[in-house]
Amino acid sequence: MTDLRSSADALLRPWTRRTLQLAACWLAMTAGCGADSGEPESGSLDQGENLAKIELERKWVLKSDGLTEGAQTLHVEFSLPSQYKSARIGIGDGERETVARGSDGRFVAEVPVAELPPGEHRVVVQSKSSGKTLGSATFNVSSALYVVVSTDWDNTRMSDAYLARMEMLRANHPGLRVTQFFAPYHYTDPQVTTSRKQEIDTWIKQQRDEFGDEIGVHIHGWCHFVDTAGVPCKTAESFYKDDGSGYTTILAAYSEADMTSILEASLAVYEENGLGRPTSFRAGGWTADVKVLRALAATGFTVDTSAVPADTWLASWKDYDLYSWTTTHWNGITETSQPYFPLEANPAEADPQRALPILEVPDNGVLVDYVTGADMTMIYDLNHDGGTLEVPTLYQVGWHPPNFSGEYLDRMEQALDHVDEHLYEADLGPAVYVNISELTRVWR
Repeated sequence: MTDLRSSADALLRPWTRRTLQLAACWLAMTAGCGADSGEPESGSLDQGENLAKIELERKWVLKSDGLTEGAQTLHVEFSLPSQYKSARIGIGDGERETVARGSDGRFVAEVPVAELPPGEHRVVVQSKSSGKTLGSATFNVSSALYVVVSTDWDNTRMSDAYLARMEMLRANHPGLRVTQFFAPYHYTDPQVTTSRKQEIDTWIKQQRDEFGDEIGVHIHGWCHFVDTAGVPCKTAESFYKDDGSGYTTILAAYSEADMTSILEASLAVYEENGLGRPTSFRAGGWTADVKVLRALAATGFTVDTSAVPADTWLASWKDYDLYSWTTTHWNGITETSQPYFPLEANPAEADPQRALPILEVPDNGVLVDYVTGADMTMIYDLNHDGGTLEVPTLYQVGWHPPNFSGEYLDRMEQALDHVDEHLYEADLGPAVYVNISELTRVWR
């Protein structure tokens, strides 16, 4: 009998020891418990926080804003030593998700990011059993830095060399989109031959159809076009010198009714020549007042971009009315001014009631005639210091096609090289090239 009892005790003792071990492990919540945990003792996790090798799909995530659709999740993959069968992952001190090792040996997770505020955030991988950090990686959440590159077609009296420089700029910056403030007077200019008109027409449509450019409207008061609108052409009210052509006429000299007729004539020319219905506008010499803005709204335009930081950047015009008019009319517009709905009593100020239904998008980087490459880079940095942005932000630069010289090309290259260092598409920052009318989906 004694022998039978001894044999039974011998059989039970290993199970009793194992049961006690498991119970002790469960109570102590230590690592290495359970025959299939496959994780090392918790003490070995004190070696550091670099066990997990983490790869983030992106380092930059943008917030949704009506134009940009921000990501809901961030794809994360990581590896751990072979003894780890599972781990927990989350952002900062937030909730954790348990993920298991995949058949390929990798851990894969989709961590939620849509509700994160702008700023730097950290993906954290932890041991499931001990809670110790095994690794982390940082990423940025930001609002978009919207880059508008625009052109003012004062005339189309230039050679193919100017078109080639624009093509070169695009080739060097493949993500570039340009808002082309084209000119209805291109089709009425007696100094441009019929064949050349067709060539320019084909070129501008190619930029739209192949590269996604927007075709807006730029108006200088050339009499050969204004006359077609049935409006008496004004020339004496010039921002420079009255040469009889109307080119330097202050557009604000026209009444609201006359300006409406001029804009309607522009729309008709665009429709007749297959350019579509434009929604964006810039006045020649930035000379748009509230009458012009009302006429724009009445004819279906949604964006004006005549506001300009004139005081600093148009100083070369100090001896002419262009400087006095723009510095007075756009007083308060700076290099960091952002889109707004203008106050009818003072279009340089924002109207909280948004009574005038047109978005003013400041030309805050001016045009390359007035700013060097270093200037444009500096203006970019004023709007984006390289970090994350709390709110959507505008940066606009551009040039005049008929005087786009080699020097101006070099300046633009420097400016856009700087933009490209922050491109969201390349996961380098929040910068996104857009057409100007798209901004009405952000500033609504």
